[in-house]
Amino acid sequence: MSEQVDKPGGSGRDLSALEALAATYDHHHMQRVIARTPNHIEVALATDLPVMPTAPVAHVVVVGLGGSALPADVLNDAFVDELHTPVEITRNYRFPRSVDATTLVIASSFSGNTEEVLSALRSLDASMRRVVVVTAGGELAELARERQYPMVRIPAENEPAGFQPRCAIGYVVTYLARIIAAAGLMSDPVPRLQAASRFLRGVDVKTPAWQMAQVLNGRVPVVYTDESHALSVARVAKIKFNENAKTPAFFNAIPEMNHNEMIGFGDGVGTFAALYIDDAESHPSIRKRFHVMQRVFEQEQLKHVSFHEWRMPGESRAERIFAALTFADWCSFSLGLLAGRDPTPVELVEGFKGVLAAD
Repeated sequence: MSEQVDKPGGSGRDLSALEALAATYDHHHMQRVIARTPNHIEVALATDLPVMPTAPVAHVVVVGLGGSALPADVLNDAFVDELHTPVEITRNYRFPRSVDATTLVIASSFSGNTEEVLSALRSLDASMRRVVVVTAGGELAELARERQYPMVRIPAENEPAGFQPRCAIGYVVTYLARIIAAAGLMSDPVPRLQAASRFLRGVDVKTPAWQMAQVLNGRVPVVYTDESHALSVARVAKIKFNENAKTPAFFNAIPEMNHNEMIGFGDGVGTFAALYIDDAESHPSIRKRFHVMQRVFEQEQLKHVSFHEWRMPGESRAERIFAALTFADWCSFSLGLLAGRDPTPVELVEGFKGVLAAD
């Protein structure tokens, strides 16, 4: 397990130092946003949905980028036992060839102005009716009204100014689950989502996340899970480190990384922290591999890589995954504050979009 360390301003378990950092750097109130994740699920559960496309629907394709696509990966993992067919995700300007008259298309863009999503949706024949839009507004909302697509609106006005798409996972996972269930491709997700929301209110992942951020500080996080959680937990955690902490980060799955990526650490370049997010339901050999890798690295004197792990709490798969995502939120938020950064803004991405639009 990760060691507890004392830092200036408080011990590893003392949240007062985190609160002081938040008062100084959290100008957009991300701390409040993370704490409201259970509310996001509950609001989305209480939202009246428009009339949804129904049978015959054979499969689902979600088109989205960035934080607007992550919820589909989470859905595929957290509700694998409820889904009658996996959700296909496209992060592109065009839909895959698998899209046909039996496809339920869900266009997801928080801002409503994601150019790839708009391009893909405009490429569809306007006569295709099994299309649902999930957005907070923008051009996508206008296109939905123009083509009379059912639209589920993310209530961004409930959140602090600057609220980011990556923080809307609770909203969008819930909306996606309800839309897909209405189409007959998923068992009723409401009980699982209600239980997950209750669970998040009662579990403390903020304290261990703050502890973990202190031992990760100054290192490049490399997040590992088993293969089933690679996209839903490891990849999302990596993205949260990128965007909230403004630091490089990477992700992979065990055992695959033991066959290739592990070798790349042998040259001693860089300073890394391997973080294994453990699911008690994973095959026991996964955790064993992580510990054996740590032992081998110690034997080889590869001191530029430190090893840490955290176990997901929760009884159900959905509870564990939502807990892991909240842990990643708090850990990356804390790491950003330790670096003296406001976790919310993503100026480099916004600047890139501006140059791209002007080019």
